Amino acid sequence: MSFPQRIIAALSVAAAGLWAAPAPAVEYFVAPGGDDADPGTESQPFATMTHAIDQLAEGDTLTLRGGEYRLVDEDGPGFIDVPGITIQGFAGETAVLLGSASTDGMTWDAYNADVWRIPAEFLSSDPKGLFNGSRRIAHSTDFSNGRDHSDVSELTEPGLWTKADVNGEQCDDDNAGCYIYLYPPAGETPGEETYELAQRGLARIVADHVTLRNLEFYYTQSSPVFFEGADYAVIEHSVFGHNSNGNDNSYGLRIWDSQGTIVRHNRVFDSVYWGGVSNSKGITFMVSKLGDPNIVEYNEIHDIPGFAAVGTKGGVSGLIVRHNYIHDVYAAIEPGDERCVWASDNPSCESTDEEYRPGGQWEIYGNVIVNAEIGVRLPGFTSDGHGNRVYNNVFHQGRTGIDLGWDGAYGNVFANNIFSANEAGIYLSSGGTDTTVPDYLDQFVSDNNLFFGNSLADIHLRPNWGGNYSSGTPYSLAEFRDAFGREVDSIAGDPSFVNAPSDFHLNNDSPARGQGDRSFWPGAPAVDIGAHPFGSLLFFDAFEQ
Repeated sequence: MSFPQRIIAALSVAAAGLWAAPAPAVEYFVAPGGDDADPGTESQPFATMTHAIDQLAEGDTLTLRGGEYRLVDEDGPGFIDVPGITIQGFAGETAVLLGSASTDGMTWDAYNADVWRIPAEFLSSDPKGLFNGSRRIAHSTDFSNGRDHSDVSELTEPGLWTKADVNGEQCDDDNAGCYIYLYPPAGETPGEETYELAQRGLARIVADHVTLRNLEFYYTQSSPVFFEGADYAVIEHSVFGHNSNGNDNSYGLRIWDSQGTIVRHNRVFDSVYWGGVSNSKGITFMVSKLGDPNIVEYNEIHDIPGFAAVGTKGGVSGLIVRHNYIHDVYAAIEPGDERCVWASDNPSCESTDEEYRPGGQWEIYGNVIVNAEIGVRLPGFTSDGHGNRVYNNVFHQGRTGIDLGWDGAYGNVFANNIFSANEAGIYLSSGGTDTTVPDYLDQFVSDNNLFFGNSLADIHLRPNWGGNYSSGTPYSLAEFRDAFGREVDSIAGDPSFVNAPSDFHLNNDSPARGQGDRSFWPGAPAVDIGAHPFGSLLFFDAFEQ
């Protein structure tokens, strides 16, 4: 077994929890055109997931044959509580789970010269997203009292929708007496199109050792999948796209109160809430257990317009985020800080209480982050979110590689990273207080990095809230090293990627070859700077980026 394989094996064994399913296990099948009166075998599959899940015992497998499954047609309980089960798509086929209701076959009536409508009463939930194929149609939002549907009068340009009553005045969550109003995108006639209105996700999973594999989720609401208090889940080789929410968070994946969860080889994209940046989220954890680490690896995550592609709602420590390709997002990775598990008898716990969950101690390595507003965000004024290690990553063609807020987490380490073609490699960002570079130096150690082509600065200080992003003092690597004695073994120069932005392996003549800090990889004879620290060797089974 090679050196990197030994590392992955040790971590994967820990995360798997050394659990084995009881025997004998049964595999049930569901297929479009099946029959719930049949035995659920491959040749005589069930028709509905609800019926199939009712049959599952610990260790069983539910396999979905290729086709579309509408979650709004499932009438089972709101949770899945059978441990040790696997829910998967049939190998070589595509099982698509839709969280939406379709307008197929419905008649759109003209409301005025531009706007069309259909009754909303066929919907079981207040819709938060409207789609035509892969295109999200923008929602017209009233922000006067939170985030609500607007009046129809606010549909002033093509490509907007809302929900309102017969007179065009905004509706609340109830669909009775309401209509979906659409000012269609240019070139579309609603009666000739099929739209999808987001409604729900899969039932909440509350059991341990559950595996989801080879499934595709689209047009879901709130989150396609919500694991709560469920340890040692495996979520792999699946797609989670086009999720929506209105006055609450939109999660590409939602994982609460867990340990040992592995999220790997998935594609997660387009998770949007009506309020924009703050709560449009990708793979999100909260109040993780203080046990085996959760791992996010080998995923492609993109088009997440908020905090963050991989992030937390607080109380998540020790998360391992490695070998992901994250692109076209607002913030790629944000560790966050402490949080308490809410308890009615202890709603404001202290760090000594059992409900307390610290943040920090994240291991962030081997990731390629392209076209992100912020690569790794470590905001100021955080509490107990310390000791994050960010190493052997590539930050390319974004705005900020690493954003470090003043008076936030301390003990952070940035090493073996490549910061190329960004505006700023490392950005030292103050709040309302005037700061200088020495005010940040106790928060991080940074060395053995490569900086190249960062248009504003390799390291930039924004001392206060005044001005704009460029305000403050820009430093080249040499200027920063000379002024503060940091980044002593870092280098400036073209990293010589094989073919950026599609392949971030290094050419043989790259100055990053062999210049990495080996202490992050004990026993390795040499380490390169960047996301592929062992040269031409495939880094585990990472994506080819």
